Amino acid sequence: MAKGSGIIRKVTGKVGDLVYSVRGGQQVIRGVPTSSKNPQTAAQMMQRMKWPNIVAVYKSLRPYMRDCFENKVGGQTDYNLFMGVNLHSTPVYLEKEDVRLGAAVVAPYVVSQGSLPAIQVSGETPATDIALGTLAIDDDTTVAEFAQAVVRNNDGFRFGDQISFFKLQQEEDSLDGHPYVTASAVRVNLDAADTSTLRSVAPAEGFSTVSGMLGAGAPLDGAGVAWVHSRTVNGRTHVSSQRLVVANDLLENHSGQDMLSAATDSYGGYNTVFIRPDGTSDGTTTDGGSTPGGNEDDDDSGQGTFG
Repeated sequence: MAKGSGIIRKVTGKVGDLVYSVRGGQQVIRGVPTSSKNPQTAAQMMQRMKWPNIVAVYKSLRPYMRDCFENKVGGQTDYNLFMGVNLHSTPVYLEKEDVRLGAAVVAPYVVSQGSLPAIQVSGETPATDIALGTLAIDDDTTVAEFAQAVVRNNDGFRFGDQISFFKLQQEEDSLDGHPYVTASAVRVNLDAADTSTLRSVAPAEGFSTVSGMLGAGAPLDGAGVAWVHSRTVNGRTHVSSQRLVVANDLLENHSGQDMLSAATDSYGGYNTVFIRPDGTSDGTTTDGGSTPGGNEDDDDSGQGTFG
């Protein structure tokens, strides 16, 4: 029931289909929808079906997401931005049972977004556009030697910057065969005085010399990788915008109409299937355990730095 507020009788509360409130001393009235709709056009259903895999990949990357999205405003979190930007990426559609088991597929998702120039990656054995000059990285190369090679041969880098390497490896459960991913990330500070070996903080799979450039130690094998440039200025971290570079076999195996058809059939067909961001489908949760979406873990409170 609505109730009066003061002698001028401003009203707060709900009366029928109207909600009364007071903002800045002014009476505000708004309507309440009399019914809840859940549009299920084909395009909307397909959009919703992208959620489970994006959420699953985010959960794998979550320990490494701090400072990866530069332009958070208001109450936005890394979770919000990761989900929003990757809804426009190459879609991956998971079948209902795979979602229930916590499945995830490596896809070319954006892992960082910011104002620094993007690092370009190319080649069967991935190589970045970060030149190393005459440095051939080996087991004895120090962090200082690596930092000096990067700064001296690349105008966009300076001492104190960081280079991070992200890797998502595609795996398959040995018992039921559902796909899942393992994630790792390391960060190297470009410290000209650090005499520790580069290999003590960074693996060859992300920090090797490939034709004079920083790159991977071997061709991608069922994995996705990304290198991210970051810099802290006056307490604020700036980053490059980077998308995972994914092995061709993963793209071929986990995209296309066949995968979409199998997924929609597993939920009951094109006319009824939908997956909400909170992990529910047709009013039913995806069964036990953690749900593939919603606001779970989106406050970033458990995130930390890495190195």
